[in-house]
Amino acid sequence: MFGAKRERALYGILHKLPKIHRYTWIRWGVGVVATLSIAALPVLDILRFDLWGGGHRWLGEPVDTVTAAKAFAFPFLAINVVIVLKSRLFGRYLCGFFCPVGTLSRLVEWARYTDRKGRWRIAGPLTAFLVSCLMAAITFAFWVDWHVFLEGSTLARTLSAVFLGSMALGLFGIVQFMGLRFCRDLCPSGVYFALLGQETINGIEFDETTCTDCGLCDVVCPVDLKPRDMSGGPWRDERGFYSDGMSNFALCLRCGDCVVACEEVGTRGEPMSALSLGALSADARNAQPPCHGASR
Repeated sequence: MFGAKRERALYGILHKLPKIHRYTWIRWGVGVVATLSIAALPVLDILRFDLWGGGHRWLGEPVDTVTAAKAFAFPFLAINVVIVLKSRLFGRYLCGFFCPVGTLSRLVEWARYTDRKGRWRIAGPLTAFLVSCLMAAITFAFWVDWHVFLEGSTLARTLSAVFLGSMALGLFGIVQFMGLRFCRDLCPSGVYFALLGQETINGIEFDETTCTDCGLCDVVCPVDLKPRDMSGGPWRDERGFYSDGMSNFALCLRCGDCVVACEEVGTRGEPMSALSLGALSADARNAQPPCHGASR
């Protein structure tokens, strides 16, 4: 089963840490802030489309479709410019710390290896389902006025229900039955970010002088990379939507799981972690792999 070793290893690590790891706080903090910010747009009538009744809003005022589209297009374009620059310079941080699919997948992973009575094995997927419904509701509210379920025709209510239900069940199905395999193999956004981030100034760097050679970092990597060989090591082979020729730094999610694992091993005898996530040295950025697309 994909990820079973990873899940057990991470569960063991996270439950032995004296406190919640900083990367977990960052991941959930970013997720909560981003979700609330997006939800505020239609709720506060800052920007809302209404594909059902045409009640578009911009800064609290009713506007026509063209005005609403322009109000959406320019911020959307600006955000994508930032994403392009960020991915080009810093890699796939959006995948590791922003993506709701990845965050919910981690929740489901964590729930699989909790107490023996299985309480969290049920509560984890249930929580993921409820959050999936919440994300679907936020997306729905941005495009369709909820009054469609009270005032719309039978066809409008049916289409709206299908739209809402498909989003909720689709997201839940991905995180429950695919998890981070989706990020590893099939996410189209991930491919886009990876293509942009072939050469970055930020990523995982390895210090062999403090490495215990335990191999735990390899076990916990969600995209089957070898964190110690990020620079100069063989590139991962073709998989899913990801073709040969993508560098390790391009494929890395910047999730920090390998750093968490390494820091835990470090607390058991080594003074420092052998892996770090941050700015790369010139040597790490310029090192070329001995072979491209080498099989792992």
